[in-house]
Amino acid sequence: MTLDWQDKVVVVTGGGGGMGQSVAKRFADAGAMTYVLGRTMASLEESSALSEKITPIICDVADAESVAKAMQEIGTPDTLIHTAGINTPDRFMGHEDPDKVASAESWERVMDINVLGVVHMMRAVIPLMAKNGGGKIVVVSSTAGHGYDSYAGVPYTTSKWAVRGMLFTARAQLNSHGIVVSEYAPGEANTPIVQQRPVLPAEEHRKTMIQTDDCAEALFYIAAQDHSVSMIQLPAYQPFGGMPPELTSPWLDGLEIGPK
Repeated sequence: MTLDWQDKVVVVTGGGGGMGQSVAKRFADAGAMTYVLGRTMASLEESSALSEKITPIICDVADAESVAKAMQEIGTPDTLIHTAGINTPDRFMGHEDPDKVASAESWERVMDINVLGVVHMMRAVIPLMAKNGGGKIVVVSSTAGHGYDSYAGVPYTTSKWAVRGMLFTARAQLNSHGIVVSEYAPGEANTPIVQQRPVLPAEEHRKTMIQTDDCAEALFYIAAQDHSVSMIQLPAYQPFGGMPPELTSPWLDGLEIGPK
């Protein structure tokens, strides 16, 4: 298990806030030269202000050329922590309210970032890692990719199933190159993506979710292992997992997926 990350290079996507920002600080505190990637410099500068070992780089993971340019600036990473991902408010395949039906644009955006974003980053770092004798790739997926998850929406759930299948298949292929591929699938986490829900959680619900520092510790633990890790992390209270009905009911009413 690797606890000293001095002289290690770590790349964190989605590093401008939430889970990415927290895990970037965790690796920087452990001594790693940490690069945070994101689409806006303002958010990245907030992350880089947390440690002199954090360097911000503009990068859109949905754009292969943008990813290639970022990696040219970084060089060869020892570890990739991929946290970048989005969701949209329109989450249904069919609904009497057309505004709740996922548009073609939403489908494309979710798949471009959540799926192709992983593809672009992995394609960019794999040759570099292989030439360097190996490396570690940890991708954040979701419990939505491990089962039926109505509240997360169809596009998001589809994207996470795709990511899980990608990692499952790529893991065996990359072993021979010394590259260890792992998956982190958290349940409800209090990250900026929560703001994209059609019904926002109350503060009492947010407090019960997995917090970004929890995610950072989980990702650090996974990356510190010499072997591949597939980890599902659930909060003590999972609103949509059949937990206390007095708290679940208002969510179901808002999303209109509960019994009428």
